[in-house]
Amino acid sequence: MLKLVTHLVVGCGLWYGLQVMGLGLGWRIGAILAGATAVHLVWERFFVDPGLYLGAMPIAADDPLMVAAMAKGRETLPEFLKIYPDHASDSMVKFKFITSSGEVEWLWGDLLGLEEDRARVYIRTPPTKHEGTLDRTMMVALSDVVDWQVECRDGTLRGGFTNQAMFKVFQRQEGYLPGQFVQQLQRFKEL
Repeated sequence: MLKLVTHLVVGCGLWYGLQVMGLGLGWRIGAILAGATAVHLVWERFFVDPGLYLGAMPIAADDPLMVAAMAKGRETLPEFLKIYPDHASDSMVKFKFITSSGEVEWLWGDLLGLEEDRARVYIRTPPTKHEGTLDRTMMVALSDVVDWQVECRDGTLRGGFTNQAMFKVFQRQEGYLPGQFVQQLQRFKEL
């Protein structure tokens, strides 16, 4: 939203400033286009961290995008379990974790192995509201898995429905999606 306001202020400033200087319509339109490009380039260079990671972005538990993403993750889990052996070193799962205070957090973990109805994971995104020590390698019930993601050898991604939803929520809330997020979103392909 702030970027949009900056575009408007620069555009209006250029329009009226060049009008006062007596420059014609063509010059003013050209200057506004150049100004918009400059604002974008400066914004991306100085205000958007290229390594920006959404991390534990707060999203309402009943947000329709996230609810649908978790449902799709659960629904497609059997398909993931079939392809997992071919992608054992490139797979993650998102699962329910109960913190020391009894709150539910959703964590991502590298999938290290599967047993009957459990998965052995290495926690990739540690909980934000957990106190005390935490063994980052743990067993998780498959019934607690709500999403999965595989990075294929060609660099594309499968699954990651909650990550895709998070990008969409970010765009909905902020009014734009930084270039690196757009690129990441384009890596997701259907299974």
